[in-house]
Amino acid sequence: MKKTALKISIVFATCIFGAVIFNLHLFNTDKAALLSTTSTSMPAPSAIKTGSQNDTNVDIDSNRDTFEYFLSGLGEKDIEALKKNFAEFNEQQNYTVKIDEALFQQYIDYKAALFTLERTTSNGEISVNSQLSAIHQQLLEIQRQFFTPEQQQALFGEENQLRELALKQQELKHQAQSPVDYQQLWQDELNQLPPNLQESYRNASLLNRLELTKDMDAQSQFLIREELVGSEAAMRLTNLDQKRESFKQQIDEYLIKREQILLNTNNNQDDKRLAIQTLRELTFESDQYRRIQALENIHDQQVTIY
Repeated sequence: MKKTALKISIVFATCIFGAVIFNLHLFNTDKAALLSTTSTSMPAPSAIKTGSQNDTNVDIDSNRDTFEYFLSGLGEKDIEALKKNFAEFNEQQNYTVKIDEALFQQYIDYKAALFTLERTTSNGEISVNSQLSAIHQQLLEIQRQFFTPEQQQALFGEENQLRELALKQQELKHQAQSPVDYQQLWQDELNQLPPNLQESYRNASLLNRLELTKDMDAQSQFLIREELVGSEAAMRLTNLDQKRESFKQQIDEYLIKREQILLNTNNNQDDKRLAIQTLRELTFESDQYRRIQALENIHDQQVTIY
C-alpha cells in the first residue's frame, strides 16, 4: 500500500498493538517514505518546490500522495502558491496521468474540514471502541461531503478498511472466551484480507513498533531499529532524529530571544518587528523564513490559549 494512506490509518492500527494513540499526524512523512519499498517519484524543477523539498522528487504513487507532497510545503509558502506549484507540475505530465485540478481543491477543502472533527472525551460510560467508531464515522461523513463514492474509494479506500479492521479487532477481543480463542479469531480475520491490505497492516505494525522506540536510549533504539528495518534504514532514521533535534533546539532558542524582544518595553512596534526580522535572518537560511514565520504563529496561538 502507498505510504500516505498509512498515515491516518495507522492511527487506528495502533490500537491493535497496545495503546490507542488517536492523532491524525502520528507518524512523520519521512519515516513512512523511508520504509516504503514501492514508492514512485518524479523529478521536478526547483521553481515549483519549497526550500525543504529541493532535494526531493514529487511523490506520484497515487493522486493523494501527490497532493500531500505539495501540501507539505504549507508554512514555507501559502496555499495559493502551493496550488500554483501543483498546477505547473501537473501541466508538464502526459495527459494519461494528469490529475484533475478540481480534485486537488476538493482535497484541500477536505483537509481543512478535518479540523472540525469532534473528538469524544473518554469517560466511564464511553468505551474506547465507541470513541474510535464515532470518529471513524465522522471521517467517512467528511469524505462523503467532498468526494464521489469513486473518488472516496480511490483516495481513502484502504485507509478506511484498516480502520474498520482495527475496530473489528477490538470487537473480537470482547467476544473471545480466552486469549487463545482471540488469537485464532484474529488470525482468521487477517487471513481473509486481500494481499495489498495485509501488506498495509504489516507496514502499520512496523511503523508502530518504530514509534515505540522513541523514548529509548540511543544504543537500544538503534539496535531495535536495525532489527526491524536493517542497518542502512536505521542509520537514516538516526540521522533524521538528530536533524530534528538540532532544528528544535534552534527554534526554541530563537523563540526565547524573540519573546525577549517582544517584551522589551523600550522599543516601539516597528523597532520590535525590525529586531525580530534581523534575528530571523541571522539564525536561519532565507528558504526557511516562511516556515519559521508559520512556527511563530503557532507558538503565539498556543501562548494566547494558555
